[in-house]
Amino acid sequence: MKRRQRDSAGPGIAPRAPFLIVEPNPQLVAAASLAILVGLAMCVALWAAKDYLLPIAVALVLSVLLAPLCRLIERFWIPRPPAAFLALATAGVIVWLAFSAIAQPASRWMDDAPQLIKRASRHLQELQAPLKPLTDISNQVEDLNIGQPATPPSRTVVMQEPGLAQFVMASAQTAVAQTGLVFILSLFLLNTREDFRIKFLAFQPTLPRRVRAARVFRDVSRRVTGYIVTFATINFFVGLATGLACWRLGLPEPLMWGGLAMICNFIPFLGPVIMMGLIGLASLATFDTLLQASFPLLAFIAISFVEANLVTPTIVGRRMTLNPLAIILVVSFWIWLWGPVGGIIALPLLIMFKVICDHTPPLQGIGILIGAPLERTPKIAPPGIAPDAVPGNPAATAARIPAARFD
Repeated sequence: MKRRQRDSAGPGIAPRAPFLIVEPNPQLVAAASLAILVGLAMCVALWAAKDYLLPIAVALVLSVLLAPLCRLIERFWIPRPPAAFLALATAGVIVWLAFSAIAQPASRWMDDAPQLIKRASRHLQELQAPLKPLTDISNQVEDLNIGQPATPPSRTVVMQEPGLAQFVMASAQTAVAQTGLVFILSLFLLNTREDFRIKFLAFQPTLPRRVRAARVFRDVSRRVTGYIVTFATINFFVGLATGLACWRLGLPEPLMWGGLAMICNFIPFLGPVIMMGLIGLASLATFDTLLQASFPLLAFIAISFVEANLVTPTIVGRRMTLNPLAIILVVSFWIWLWGPVGGIIALPLLIMFKVICDHTPPLQGIGILIGAPLERTPKIAPPGIAPDAVPGNPAATAARIPAARFD
C-alpha cells in the first residue's frame, strides 16, 4: 500500500533509464570508444615497431633542423646532393666530438666503479643514520613469526641471463644499424625536400589550401630550427657552467659532466633531475665528507634554477610558449615509448604537431591547449585607413601573397 502511494505521488514523471548517455547519443559513444581503441592500437604499434619508426622520426627532425644549413651551402653554387651530404657530415662531426668528450671519461669511471660504489654506499649509510631506529623496529617486526608454521625449504630455479658483454655487443649492433638508417633517410629527405613540397602544394585543390600548406612547411622549419638552435645555445652555456663548477669544486672529469649536463638539459624537467642524481652519486663517491659532496650538487641546482627561471624566459620569451603540462605529458610518453632518444625528439615533434594544429581550423582548439597560438590578435586598422594597409593584418598578408609563390 505504501509503495503504491509513493509511486502515485509523482504522476507524469518517467522513471530514469540506465545508461542515459548511451541511449540518446549512440553515435557519440561509438565514436569515443573507437577513438580510444585507435589510440591504444597506435601506442601498441609505435612500441612494437620502435626499431623501425624511431630512425624515421629522428631523420625527420634532423632533416627539418638541417634544411637551413643545406640551403646556406647551396648558395655557394653547390648542387643539392653534395650540400645535403655536407650538412649531415657537419652534424655528424659535432655529435662525434660531443660523444668522444663524454665516452673516454665515462669509461674511466666505469673502470673504477666498484671502489666508487663502496664509497658512495658508506656516505649513504651516514645519511640513513637518523632513520636507523625506524629500520630496527621494522626489522624486529619482520622477525616476529608468531603462530606461523615453518615453511619447508623450496627449490629456487635461477634463469641464466646473457652477460654484460653480449648485451653491449647487441646494443652496439642495433645502434650502428639505426644510425646508418638515420643517415640515409636524412640524406634522401634533405635531397628531395623541395620536390616533395612542390608536389604536395600542387595536389591541393584550391589556392587557400595551397597557401595554408605552404605556411605549414614554412612555420615547421622556422619554429623547429629556432627551438633547436636557441636551446642548444642555452644548453651549451649550461654545460660550460656545470663543467667549470665541477672543475672548481674538485669533481673529477669536469668535461664529461659538462657534456652530460648539456645533453640532459634537452629533456625538459626530467633531464635536470637525472643530472642531479648523477652528480650527487659522483660527489658521494669522490669526496670524504658530506659537506664537500653537497657543493657540486648545490652548484648544479643553482645553475638549473637560473637557466629555467631567468635565462630561458628572457631569451625565448613568449614566442615559443608551450603548456608545461603538455610538455611533461609528451616527454614522459615518448621516453616511456622510445627511451631517452624519444625524450630528446619529443619537443620538436610536439612543435610540428602544434604548427599543423594552428593552421588547420578543426584542430585549432588542440593547438591552443598545447600552447599560445602563432598569431594572437590581428592588428586593427585605425579609423580612415583600409585594413589592407596595416602591416601584420591577415588581410594585408593575404593580399601581398603572389599567385606563383606561397612562402
